[in-house]
Amino acid sequence: MPKKRILKEYKDNVNFFKKCAKDRGLSDQDINSILAESFIKLKAENQIFSSERGSRCQNALKISLCTLLFLSLFIYILLNVHTPTSSIVLRNVQGLTYPALKIVRTLSLPIIQLFPSLTELYDETCLIKNPFFYLTDLDCSPCENVHSVIDLTGVPGVNAYEKVTEGTPLVLKTFQKLVSWRDLQELYVNHPKELMHESSHLDSNLQIANIHDLFALTETNLTSKAHIKWRINEMTAARTIRKLFPKPYFFPPMTGQDVERFIFIDGPLSEAYTLPNTECSYVFMIQGSGERKIMMKPARECVEKCKTVSVLLKPSYVLLYNWWYWRPVSLPGNVNPSLSISYINSHC
Repeated sequence: MPKKRILKEYKDNVNFFKKCAKDRGLSDQDINSILAESFIKLKAENQIFSSERGSRCQNALKISLCTLLFLSLFIYILLNVHTPTSSIVLRNVQGLTYPALKIVRTLSLPIIQLFPSLTELYDETCLIKNPFFYLTDLDCSPCENVHSVIDLTGVPGVNAYEKVTEGTPLVLKTFQKLVSWRDLQELYVNHPKELMHESSHLDSNLQIANIHDLFALTETNLTSKAHIKWRINEMTAARTIRKLFPKPYFFPPMTGQDVERFIFIDGPLSEAYTLPNTECSYVFMIQGSGERKIMMKPARECVEKCKTVSVLLKPSYVLLYNWWYWRPVSLPGNVNPSLSISYINSHC
């Protein structure tokens, strides 16, 4: 029934009620009191009805959730315990995997069009990292007898690549050319499209919004406490950065480097910070220019068996370590107070 018609009938009924009441000698005040009392009773009845209906909905929701939980638990146990059932399900579900993913992709297109920045998540192997990750049975023997960071520069007959796989941190002078602030600026000028895409991965204590703002600064504009962390996680940008930071010479030709890499730009008085855990556990840090003091702290699993060691990372030197055993902290280098440019990558 249309709303206007209902209101008209309600108004007619109220007017008829008032007319009948006046015919029986009731005053306007008495009529208004009766109407007000009827509304109070009606409101109370509606509240009771709403409460009962809400209670019924809650009970139905509880029953549905319990049923869903029971069915999920039953199916999980059945698939993991009863091998014939598991085989039948897997055999029939495998053919539906691609069509199901295609449907999900189609349904997600409107969302991607509304929020284009979500496409950056495609390059992430892990959207949320677990800060409480801890191994209770990690073998700490690779770091137990480490009393210093070994410098293998000029040591004959020692394979640095094999040495670091044992868990021993070491440094080595490479053929890395010095990378100055001007070099980074020129790289951006020559490859703006390739590098601009990674602006969202820029973290700094400076008032900059993107890579363009960063490289518009001169070296004298960078404060002594400047700290810039630039994470590269896209293949095109990674290939571009490799022009300045090639793979260390002692790496075997078939060594696979991870796409994710970092560039740290620090003033001579920048605050200490912990180096990030990379996708692969074998990490190498190349010092492009300036100096940084790297404090190698044992991982939480090995803190009782291994001790902290440190090393001054000079230009063209590379630090190699395994982050399963070490959590390096980068501090300013006191010997040469100048702008520091460091590069971090990993291999598996």
